[in-house]
Amino acid sequence: MNASAAARRFLAIRLAFWIGTAATLLWSPIPVAANIPPFHAWFGVGDWLFDTFAQWDSGWFLGIAEHGYTSKQVTAFFPLYPLLVRAVAEVVRSYIAASVLVSLAAGAIAAIVLDRLARPLLGQAGAADTVLFLALYPLAFVFTAAYSDGLFLALAAGSFLAATQRRPLLAGVLGGLACSTRLIGLALLPALILLLWPRRRRELFALVPLVLLPAAIGAYALYLDHRFGDAWAFLHSQNVYWNRHVHPAGPLSGLWLAMKAGYQGASELAQHLPRAPAVLEHKDQWASWNVIQLLLLIAASWLTWIAWRRLGAAYGLFSVATLLIALGSPADLVPLVSLPRFLLGDFPLFLALAALCADRPRLRRELLVAFAAAGAAAAIGFAHHVWIA
Repeated sequence: MNASAAARRFLAIRLAFWIGTAATLLWSPIPVAANIPPFHAWFGVGDWLFDTFAQWDSGWFLGIAEHGYTSKQVTAFFPLYPLLVRAVAEVVRSYIAASVLVSLAAGAIAAIVLDRLARPLLGQAGAADTVLFLALYPLAFVFTAAYSDGLFLALAAGSFLAATQRRPLLAGVLGGLACSTRLIGLALLPALILLLWPRRRRELFALVPLVLLPAAIGAYALYLDHRFGDAWAFLHSQNVYWNRHVHPAGPLSGLWLAMKAGYQGASELAQHLPRAPAVLEHKDQWASWNVIQLLLLIAASWLTWIAWRRLGAAYGLFSVATLLIALGSPADLVPLVSLPRFLLGDFPLFLALAALCADRPRLRRELLVAFAAAGAAAAIGFAHHVWIA
């Protein structure tokens, strides 16, 4: 399967999930009027189709694209994706349509890049499976939503591919753009340094373009200092508005809280015990999330080890850094909230999964079926305003 075939397969799968999920909104409309997306895409059918996944964070991204940064709360969302949406909206005359098109195009590019990364490591079949696991990942509905995950994945994987080809300027530019999309882009830095480490002293300049990664964060901080008088508003907003906190022990605190919440959640589900405080609503939902996300963290840690052993230290370093950053600011009640979506950008995990299944056809088949089934349920739930990740 060549690169264009990888993109076609990816697009075919995501379009099928998109249209199928949109159809469920016809026979089972969202019951609460306030939860129906208000965005417009030219006419009625366009509104129905492009609003399918316009839930939760989509409103924040679209608000930034249309109106800019109007409060400190929205500074948690980095600027590159909204800027691209605004630019495309000037052409297509719809912000929601522009956001979906940007996400879908970015996802297709990410599939092409992952195919190119996987081929020399896993062969043609392994590369095809990498794209297949990506396209069927249960949270992959964000590739047809107003979310920045697809753009981040394309830029992060592109930066990594450029580094493997020893093209430092391109790696630095793409890495800087990834950091302009998500703060977790800084996880690229250790892996890029390792890949571009000079073989001879005179090649030391190859590391210079990597300054663009922290520089992108710095540029955003300078803008926020000018706009709000708070250069670190994107960090402060996480604490004030989004219930995420950095603890003294850093990622170790996040790990401890995740394990504690996962154990407590499993106990509550098994014994159906009330959670303290007893007045907390949806306690079973919180408990199930904590259990699932702890299990996912364990699986991601295991795949990170596989990536390190089978793909190389650079792949492992990126995955380790991604997990450490994700654990660095756990949230209240659900410490690992959004981890399932964050892992979509941790592309070595998909290569590791393909490597693991290379000589295990039964495991491969079962995982693909499980991904597809969970992906359908997650997409339908999200479209009906159920918080997924």
